[in-house]
Amino acid sequence: MTETAAGTRRGNAGLLLAVMSAVQFLDAMDIASIGPALPLLQRDLGMSPEALQWVVSGYALGFGGFLLLGGRLADLFDRRRLLLGWLVVFVVASLVGGLTSEGLFLVVARLLKGVSAGFTAPVAMALLLDTFREERARNRALGTFLAISSSGFSLGLVFGGALAQLHWRLVFLLPAAVGVVVTLVAAAVVPQDSTGRTRTGRLDVLGAMLVAGTAITLVYGVSQASIVGWSHPLTLAALGVSALLLALLLVVERGHPAPLIPLSIFARAGLVRANVGMLMFGAYVAFQFVLTLYYESTLGWSPLQTALSFLLGGLLTGTTARYWAAAVTRFGAWPVATAGLFLLAAGYAVWAVLIGRVEPLAVLLIQQVLGGVGFPAAYSALNIAAVAGAGPEEQGLASGLFNASAQLGTSLVTAVTATMLVANGGAMVGGYRAGLWTVVAVSLAITLLSALGTRTPQP
Repeated sequence: MTETAAGTRRGNAGLLLAVMSAVQFLDAMDIASIGPALPLLQRDLGMSPEALQWVVSGYALGFGGFLLLGGRLADLFDRRRLLLGWLVVFVVASLVGGLTSEGLFLVVARLLKGVSAGFTAPVAMALLLDTFREERARNRALGTFLAISSSGFSLGLVFGGALAQLHWRLVFLLPAAVGVVVTLVAAAVVPQDSTGRTRTGRLDVLGAMLVAGTAITLVYGVSQASIVGWSHPLTLAALGVSALLLALLLVVERGHPAPLIPLSIFARAGLVRANVGMLMFGAYVAFQFVLTLYYESTLGWSPLQTALSFLLGGLLTGTTARYWAAAVTRFGAWPVATAGLFLLAAGYAVWAVLIGRVEPLAVLLIQQVLGGVGFPAAYSALNIAAVAGAGPEEQGLASGLFNASAQLGTSLVTAVTATMLVANGGAMVGGYRAGLWTVVAVSLAITLLSALGTRTPQP
């Protein structure tokens, strides 16, 4: 089916692509934009450092904990209703966060925004895949979609720094206003579900609870490891509970006649390799974490200066992602992913070798060019590989798995990087260098994994 035919069948395909990209941009930007505002909202709301970290962890718990459930429900129920309903939750939670004067309500707002993203992200991807079914048209659409979402990750820091410079509440209130517009346009653009996609029979409620519980306790345990240590009883208890819930989930899903997560989806080597490869996203966030500390704690840069230091990479990401998605059609996902991952690792290595030894601006420019080209190449190719071959009833699940892997990778790599940084001198050049070499090691490992994928037949 051609792109034009798909557009006729599903409505205005181009406008739907724009709306789904806007949804993904909001979710992606929310992850990064809160960082520059943290010191300001801590001062205004009188939050302790322990409470402040929940502003970040709360979003990660909500997002990571409900991505798989959101993805699977997108395959079973009316996607339009799911999307519009959770966009409304996003708007309300953003308003609560922007207007509250209580730290507890702020944390709850961030948790709800994360849960909302856990549903809207896979639903948006599933709607996109269902609209663009022909490979070349799909990859072009994914190129635009991933370019905008990648820009959200990359430019979130820039937007967050610029808004926080005016007032930290704008970091919540502006997305709320944009969310209202996106919701109204989505209500007009997203077509009614004509497939009759409604769950028949008994819903796998236990499986849904175990999926959310496993993800939440795992993300919580890994997040806490960077704060209290890997051997702390709280960390070990959370990871132990997560392992127990995962074992129960496997037993329940294997015996359920209509499982929430069919385990057969993990028989696809490409999907598994792409999800493991999303440790690259964790390495990217951990790299930003180390450099943000270095810029502000050692060099004395302001939050806005720090945010602007990532601007070049964000602009390159937004302008090159469509090219890399088209390159996947021509060369295959794994060669493109390998090239992108190698460029990312090279950029991190430049910083690891030269930090504290040369003028930071020169190193910054080199890394931003390498990362601005490498990130969209790796992210686009891995995303396409993860959803390749997914049928209409698996699109949401495949997308949810991919996004969940990104969140887990973020928690895991950031926690390990923070541990290495503290163990090697903390906020000193030696600590920063150890953290950066950790990021380099992770990036090289997944580059090798991706390179192995180039030796397998392409779907």
